[in-house]
Amino acid sequence: MSEEIVYSKYKWIGLVLGGIVGAIGYFFGALETIKVIVALFMLKLIFQNPIYSVALYIISIPFVSDMSTLLMGILVITSYCINFIKKGKFTFKFTPANFLILLFSIIIVISTILSISPGGSFRDFAIHMVSIGIVFMLIHSKKSKDEIYLLSGIFVLTATIVSLHGFYQFFKGVPMGSGWLDVSQNPNIETRVFSTFENPNILAEYLIMVLPISIALFFVNNGIIKKICFALASGVIFICIGLTYSRGSWIGLAFSIIVFILFIDFKKLAFFIPAGIGSLFLMPNSILERISTMGSLQDSSIFYRFNLLNKAMDILKDFWFSGIGIGYVAFRKISPFYIRNMAPYHTHNTYLQIAIELGIIGIIVFLLLILNIFKMGVSSIVNSNSRFIKFLTTAYISSLSAILVHGIAEHIFFNPKIILVFWLIVGMNLSIYRVSKETSIQES
Repeated sequence: MSEEIVYSKYKWIGLVLGGIVGAIGYFFGALETIKVIVALFMLKLIFQNPIYSVALYIISIPFVSDMSTLLMGILVITSYCINFIKKGKFTFKFTPANFLILLFSIIIVISTILSISPGGSFRDFAIHMVSIGIVFMLIHSKKSKDEIYLLSGIFVLTATIVSLHGFYQFFKGVPMGSGWLDVSQNPNIETRVFSTFENPNILAEYLIMVLPISIALFFVNNGIIKKICFALASGVIFICIGLTYSRGSWIGLAFSIIVFILFIDFKKLAFFIPAGIGSLFLMPNSILERISTMGSLQDSSIFYRFNLLNKAMDILKDFWFSGIGIGYVAFRKISPFYIRNMAPYHTHNTYLQIAIELGIIGIIVFLLLILNIFKMGVSSIVNSNSRFIKFLTTAYISSLSAILVHGIAEHIFFNPKIILVFWLIVGMNLSIYRVSKETSIQES
């Protein structure tokens, strides 16, 4: 083909695209035109390499609506499926968690069908299925240390931006929602930040899952500039967690730090535990007051939770085997028959809530899955010679530890975005495990 023909071909393509862009700009305006161009460019990147779809998905979670985030999740799955088809091969990748994830998915499907409110359970069914679908794609796609690093960095960057917005709220003095605080027990707290999330507890749940990742990236980077960046990011995220005044998240974060140190260098616990206790004397009065109310029945929030847990046990006694069906709608439908002086959306305890929704088999499978992931993580840490693998595995295990401990005081599977991030953390744990195994095979 001569140069003139090639030039003529691309000239006509350019003219057609220019005409389309011009028409969009004329009818919808410059801003919408820019949005379309950016969207088309992003789609090209996404279908060229599915890892970009996961990166975009991680960025979008705190900033767009629940429905948009769900659609983004579907886009992630679609991009991976197209990539598998383009390559013309799909190899089943085994991890010890595969069977338990499949079994938990089946339990969710059955729970939705047999729910006391099948239509109401569909929301949570869709969220979990898309999330688990992404986990499946992460397990079965070819992963490298570079991709793990990229996604981890995107997590930290996004959480830092979210935290900075939380700082803005703190200094601006945004009003608190009703029920967020017992003012009589916490007179020095004027603002609880929530950033782009619905309330401070949800923001804290998100941030405590990301902070261990930021700390790990600080340690694995050798360059001074990168170390400074991740140190600053970790500090910003840590302070924002404090500004949420979420007591359950503070406990979860403290536990995750202990897990992190235990896996990296357990001897340092002898230093960090006394240092942590000593740091209490340097904390502002507002935080010390909040800490002092932990477990106090004088605090209205604590009293409400204890009262709710006692009453919810009656639901579990009647539905211990079958469960009521996944999701808050089913719980809201059944709870008035057992809890007459409250109108809760959930029990504020993840493990009791899963048992009520999915029955005894559901909670057992969930706990076995978590134990299996921890076992895989320990195996990678012990057997890998890679500093990167050791620190990133520790980070994602610590992330799970933080949110699961927080789950004792809050239902982490209520908010769609936290569900999506939770399963992403699970997927990253399994991806690192696979990279660890493949690396060890190549080295042997």
